[in-house]
Amino acid sequence: MSSEQHETTATVAAIILAGGASSRLGGTDKTRLPIAGASALERVLRAAPVGRRIVVGPSGEDGDALAARHGARFVLEDPPRSGPLAALARGVTEFSEGSDGAIVLVLGGDMPMLRPETLAALSAASAERSAVVALGGADGTVQFLGAAWPLGRLREALGAVEREDGGWADLSLRRLYAQLGEEELVTLPATGAEGADIDTPDALAQVRRAAGPRIALAQIEAFEDIGATLESVRGAVAEAAEEGAHLVLLPEATLTPFGTDLRAAALAHHEDFAKLVQELADEHGLVVVAGSFSPTDDGRVHNTVIVRGPGGDPHLDYRKIHLFDAFGADESRTVAPGDELLTFDLHGTRFGLATCYDVRFPEQFTALARRGAQAILLPVAWKEGPGKREQLQLLLRARALDATTAVLAADQAPPEGYSGTAARGIGRSAAVGPLGAVRQELGREPGLLLVDLDLEEIEAARAALPVLSHHVELPRDGAT
Repeated sequence: MSSEQHETTATVAAIILAGGASSRLGGTDKTRLPIAGASALERVLRAAPVGRRIVVGPSGEDGDALAARHGARFVLEDPPRSGPLAALARGVTEFSEGSDGAIVLVLGGDMPMLRPETLAALSAASAERSAVVALGGADGTVQFLGAAWPLGRLREALGAVEREDGGWADLSLRRLYAQLGEEELVTLPATGAEGADIDTPDALAQVRRAAGPRIALAQIEAFEDIGATLESVRGAVAEAAEEGAHLVLLPEATLTPFGTDLRAAALAHHEDFAKLVQELADEHGLVVVAGSFSPTDDGRVHNTVIVRGPGGDPHLDYRKIHLFDAFGADESRTVAPGDELLTFDLHGTRFGLATCYDVRFPEQFTALARRGAQAILLPVAWKEGPGKREQLQLLLRARALDATTAVLAADQAPPEGYSGTAARGIGRSAAVGPLGAVRQELGREPGLLLVDLDLEEIEAARAALPVLSHHVELPRDGAT
């Protein structure tokens, strides 16, 4: 399984300025400050949607590991500590083979809330308009170290501000941007905390409040062979842990796919599956959420989502409430409904749980949000059919907007050549923001989608669109 990188062919390099100690932060290297389990610099490196990453700044104790993990190269400005323009010029020199038409991301190593989809959008817009495209604030400010430049224009601008005796020592980035004509600079609005840097203690505290846990959506195929499924689960959880995830979400019906004998699988394998999930949570130090089936007393099963964290915290079983008796399916014949809403907390974020067909019932999502859920985990085994892909995305977006929550959906990857009638997934696992924007989405193939939650985005959405507080109970039928 490979991680989705959100690459854009327009972008060929990212130059990341990581310039050492900050006097306003007590002499600490702000790029190495921990933010939600990773340093600020590592968060920038894993957001940059490119294969080439040039870090201008001291490599420190973690440089070799970061370089190996992210394909990065560390270089120092020349002479050292000469300021941001000197550092940027050093990065451009390091990318000497790049053509003038290449698009280069110019980023700050102290901007830990940058998102891969946003950086991809900056790059694409820069290539389309042949302009510099930067993140902008609501107050009209421009984030100089959150921008995409045509490489040729960057070289020209650096040359224009270089001192006559050579060098850029002590020159600010403002001088660089002053070289641009009005039509050459375009801004895209920042969302949530993604435009924030950590120059001051207050800014650092703001970012740490906003940085939610990292979630891995594991889009895997559910095999009829339990051994193959367990091997796939082990691999997905291990990769999620390697990518720094705090939680990995596996699809609905991971234990055994629909179209098989669910009760037989539940009786034979559910307990062992739950035990494996707990073992993986303990081994890798993250929360594992996976779809299973547990036997009931009436001869059916519950469609169960098991949640297991390290040391058994959390330890939950959510039973799917709404059963898929639609589009020719008859889930209630073999599955008994649950009747309890569940939430749990992880690293300062509250998660709600729902499963597949639940997504067609907005009241469940708003109820979870009113219980404090900032993100809702949705394991899915979506059924193929005319218009079903469009319905899935529409429903994910609508439920996020209804509840002003992030909605994180992990679907099964459909088996190659599958033509049966049972629901075996369509892929399209997705992360949707609290105002209904699709942030990231996979295709049909197995993959891992990595999502860094931005709690400030959710808070801002709820302030702008207070549907949860505006909710009123409607009269029941027959009431006067």
